[in-house]
Amino acid sequence: MKKRFRVSSNKRKSAIWAFLGIFVATMLIENAFFDVEANIGLGLTIAIAVAAIVALLCIIFVKEYYMQILDDGFELIKGKNSTKYNFSCFAGSHVTRHYMNGIYTGTSREISINDASGKTKTITANNLSKGSFAELVTYLGQARFTKTHDIQATAEYFKNGIEFRIPAAEMIGANKKKFIFNTVITIACFVVFAGMLIYSLVTKEDSAGFLTVMILAGMVGLVMIFTEAIPKGILYHKMKNLPGRIFLDEYTLTIDDRTLSTADVLNILAVPASYDILTRDLIIVTKDNNKLKYNFGKKDLKKTKDSYWEYDKLCSALELWCIVNHVNFMQILG
Repeated sequence: MKKRFRVSSNKRKSAIWAFLGIFVATMLIENAFFDVEANIGLGLTIAIAVAAIVALLCIIFVKEYYMQILDDGFELIKGKNSTKYNFSCFAGSHVTRHYMNGIYTGTSREISINDASGKTKTITANNLSKGSFAELVTYLGQARFTKTHDIQATAEYFKNGIEFRIPAAEMIGANKKKFIFNTVITIACFVVFAGMLIYSLVTKEDSAGFLTVMILAGMVGLVMIFTEAIPKGILYHKMKNLPGRIFLDEYTLTIDDRTLSTADVLNILAVPASYDILTRDLIIVTKDNNKLKYNFGKKDLKKTKDSYWEYDKLCSALELWCIVNHVNFMQILG
């Protein structure tokens, strides 16, 4: 098996930033030697030509990272240099969502590799989409079970069946209460803002204290609706069909009263238990292209009723079941 992933996009980014930077710098330098406004055509031509040459040099000399999956390991390739690693050298992945003043600005994805010296190398996977990143990590992560004796030993785990009991009603109820509470607080803030605004327009009230409270109420309402009320409403809606029981044996997967055989299941996708930036989605894709979607809440270190405490064990069991039965398992990594 050979599969190649272009992990980084350093060449493209370097070329773009180099072009913009050199263009601006050239225009400033030109302005020191002659009147650019009087010779705008010549000035632009020179600046664009110099910037284009530097950008072309970046495209030629800046090297990208590629990762190639092999049968017995993976290769990290940069230009003409290639380093081969065993699958055991894969040290995990990390996804970070970035925000500025509460506004989402992007997601960074990283892959960690243990090299021969014992040091951990971190590769920024900024060129991979969410799906491609999940696929690459799945290839790297499943490799620990590729040996025949590992698969046979793992298969013994399911002989007597593994059952997971999920307090679905309690979890749904707890998240519903949170959604209602945050919605009430949000509405109250907007009611206060609207009432004070109307009062101000009628009575011409414009004192600093009054306006401060009015603006504060409106701002709190806006923050609450986007950071609390809407996310908790979406989570509550996604959790409504949460199953109360999942059972795994050698060849079947049972979710409440529905039983799927290994022949029925095409893919199983799950958010890793360690991730706290995403809610815990579990998606089962059947071979007739039906998608069964379940949500187990968000990672909760306090172990309240909001999420399923044994989600990590459930994910591990599902991954093992997929490997033993040759069903594709993928992590949803964001």
